[in-house]
Amino acid sequence: MEKENVFTSTGVKLLWHGEVIEQLLLYKTASPITLQVAPTSRCSLNCSFCSNRNRQKHEDLDVLDLYVVVHELKNKGLKAIEWTGGGDPTLYKEINECIRFSERLHLDQGLITNGILLNENIEKKSLDFLKWVRISMNCLDYVDSISIPYLNSATLGFSYVMNDNTNSDVLERLNDHVLHYRPAYVRIVPNCQATDKEQEENNRKYKELVRSWGNPYFYQEKVFEQPKECFWGYFKPFLLHDGYVYPCSSVVLNLGSEERFHEKYRWCRMKELVKKYDEEISPFATTNCNHCVFTKQNNMVTQLLTPTGMENFI
Repeated sequence: MEKENVFTSTGVKLLWHGEVIEQLLLYKTASPITLQVAPTSRCSLNCSFCSNRNRQKHEDLDVLDLYVVVHELKNKGLKAIEWTGGGDPTLYKEINECIRFSERLHLDQGLITNGILLNENIEKKSLDFLKWVRISMNCLDYVDSISIPYLNSATLGFSYVMNDNTNSDVLERLNDHVLHYRPAYVRIVPNCQATDKEQEENNRKYKELVRSWGNPYFYQEKVFEQPKECFWGYFKPFLLHDGYVYPCSSVVLNLGSEERFHEKYRWCRMKELVKKYDEEISPFATTNCNHCVFTKQNNMVTQLLTPTGMENFI
């Protein structure tokens, strides 16, 4: 199976959750599958391409409120948590406690980090509770190297955003880390702070380049398309360090987002999220979502909600 379909969220993994689809068909209600949590806005880097650069840089989620939300969503069917940015989750002072708490709830967990403080701030026991760790190797745009701890059972992956700081030296050091740490994959993506035309050119150029690098590298195209309806937040809500839930993590890529999680994309407060699963599913307005990367998934949900009577003719 292609790495993009295994290690990214833009495939059709929803099809693996038959009970969620059945609930959607029968009752027009949803169940959460994965919760993305960006627990802090703090970060040890200031990447030039950061899509959330204009955030407040001192925000942290209240850990007790976070516990309540996670526990409530678990009761609604939640299966996994991604600890991600925003900032960098290794700078959230309660991150180890949160990982242990989620383990007690038998939730699968993944961690996305720039890797700078992974050794220092994430306990060995916490690493053992993770199913995967993805390191943003754009840290090498700013430091010569990083030290990655041994992962007993978690899948290690690298990700790198092509940007204005990318040069031959950075790519050589990236490859040195690949040879040393042997990640399962190295995902290369374009800088999404781009126009549609620039993105089309980036996808064409980088796709061919990365293909020439061979395994474990792969290129993930980022294709912008505005969906007619958005339901993705029901299945993969994004909880930000400001205490609000957003319909997805890519709203910062939209034109007019001001390179932050703009107020116009807020779906609900974190304490209100669980109520969404007691109500009939209702689409989030997509008027301002011109750079959506989850249109394929949203179209799939729309088709499930609007049967035509011709479904047996595949």
